[in-house]
Amino acid sequence: MEQHAIPQPITSYEFRLVGDMTLKQFGKLAAGIILALIVYAINPPYLLKWFLIILFASLGIISAFVPFQGRPIDTWIIAFFKRIYSPNQYIWKAKEKTISPPPTTSSSQTTKLESPSVTPPPTQTSLKKETPPPPITSLSPVTIPKTPPPPEKTVQPNFSSNIVIPATPTMPNLIVGFVHDKQGKIIEGAILEIRDSQGNPVRAFKTNALGQFLSATPLHNGTYEIETEKEGYEFDIIKINLEGKILPPIEIISK
Repeated sequence: MEQHAIPQPITSYEFRLVGDMTLKQFGKLAAGIILALIVYAINPPYLLKWFLIILFASLGIISAFVPFQGRPIDTWIIAFFKRIYSPNQYIWKAKEKTISPPPTTSSSQTTKLESPSVTPPPTQTSLKKETPPPPITSLSPVTIPKTPPPPEKTVQPNFSSNIVIPATPTMPNLIVGFVHDKQGKIIEGAILEIRDSQGNPVRAFKTNALGQFLSATPLHNGTYEIETEKEGYEFDIIKINLEGKILPPIEIISK
């Protein structure tokens, strides 16, 4: 029998104990050794005892480590016994064909066809002349003055030098700080977005359990805006100017 080009399993993972020995191979080897030990403990006659011990130990070793045509020996043994006890002769027995009687039309099913009734078309009623509605006079368009949206309020940042932050900034243009309310209660999970002078977002932070935030990489020199969002709180937009210097921590307070 010609085997498949790739007989090993490619969709399942086999755990290996030592080297290339898998759990399945270890189980087969252990089963053969256990059977040999059972025979040794029962202590049958001398020749029979050593014959069975050698047989069971050899079967365990061969089934675990010696494949035949790409398949383990136990697979061939199981297939051999299945083929022996499976039937190898089948007898076909013809069944009598049942003849169904032809359909008959009973007298109760015959109905008398009646000529369909034809209804005359409805008579046309006289059309009444209706006067068209008066035309609508043209209305002059009204221009609504457009009011420009109010500019967003920006405030200068509050720099604090006595804030405990995760890591003290040692590089210029690193933004660190913390967020709290008017009562001094820290605000956890606040979202901070930093935008450049063109309004493009360049960084985004989220405060930790201590209300602190920290940028991992420094920003380029220039003007930036910090917008803070947290459900239930309102914050002013903070405007900062980076000049390549080390910034102290920024304190952001809700309204």
